[in-house]
Amino acid sequence: MNIRNRHISIWGDSILKGVVLDDATTRYCVLENNCVSRFAQETGASISNHACFGMTTGKAYERIRKSIERNPPSKDDIVLIEYGGNDCDYKWSEIAENPEAHHEPKTPIHRFIGQLQGIIDIFKSFSISPILMSLPPLEPFRYFEWLSRGLNKENIMKWLNDINKIYRWQEAYNDIVTDTAIKNDLRLINVRRNFLVSDHYTSKICSDGIHPNQAGHESIFNSCLSYLQSV
Repeated sequence: MNIRNRHISIWGDSILKGVVLDDATTRYCVLENNCVSRFAQETGASISNHACFGMTTGKAYERIRKSIERNPPSKDDIVLIEYGGNDCDYKWSEIAENPEAHHEPKTPIHRFIGQLQGIIDIFKSFSISPILMSLPPLEPFRYFEWLSRGLNKENIMKWLNDINKIYRWQEAYNDIVTDTAIKNDLRLINVRRNFLVSDHYTSKICSDGIHPNQAGHESIFNSCLSYLQSV
């Protein structure tokens, strides 16, 4: 598929924004040679990257709706949607303070299903069938150390019971993305698979356990190119 000079709108979170953790400063920054910039250079596509750090489907729905009111898309536009990583996250400080209480993720599963569908329906109303992207896997042990900084680790562990629950919970949201693509007869770029079948997938993830590093962005880039060659 030749997409040179085609317009691609990307709606996602920090993954497609190109955010990585700088280990030297322990601060987040945007990777210059990230998967989106590489893809634009390689294919010649015109890309509007609306991905934003910390974005959930609830916030994204309103952002997309307002953006499209101002600038309606063309039915020839390609739209890529990538959400779920922030939706499945928890308010860890509240868990650390009260591990005995019931805690909901930022976007409970039933709401995530509905809001992701709502985003898809916005684009369908313009005769656009968006492409969905699966979630890169996280590394639960690194992420546990990152999320529990300055908090009561024992209480968080008491609530979790098993650190691998973090991985399984994120995987459930990834399954929803896949199921939603199938339900709507949409294409899916499965970036997760390339991580998981590679040797030492954790080497492609930043020390925070959640953001792909340079090698991770290379993997996402390769997944996108493989997808392009398959259509």
